[in-house]
Amino acid sequence: MKIELAGGKATIALDSSGILQLKWRPGSILEAVDAEEAACAVRRLSGNEVRPLMVEMVDISVTPGARQILLRTRNVVAVALVGGTAVDRVVASALQRNRNYDQVYFTSTESALEWLTRHPGSAREE
Repeated sequence: MKIELAGGKATIALDSSGILQLKWRPGSILEAVDAEEAACAVRRLSGNEVRPLMVEMVDISVTPGARQILLRTRNVVAVALVGGTAVDRVVASALQRNRNYDQVYFTSTESALEWLTRHPGSAREE
């Protein structure tokens, strides 16, 4: 089930393998309120578990307030940031500071999901 966030700027879902998938609409400007809503959705969908998170962030802008909130995100064991341009890589780099979990930038969702699936902290007991 996908949940729409930030007035349609994003969707988030928990896939069958336990990976949270957050997708920002290209061209979106992330404000602090958008980041807070996304962080709340991550906490809500995670329950009491830490989970891997893939964030598709093609052609987005992040305000300083949103960046501060995203840097405090918890309930994740690893984050795969997916972009497609040099600007996306710069935005991802700004979100990789002060992290308490592994975070890697990818240019394809397939590679990102593969990394998250293989990440040591992503293994789940069935």
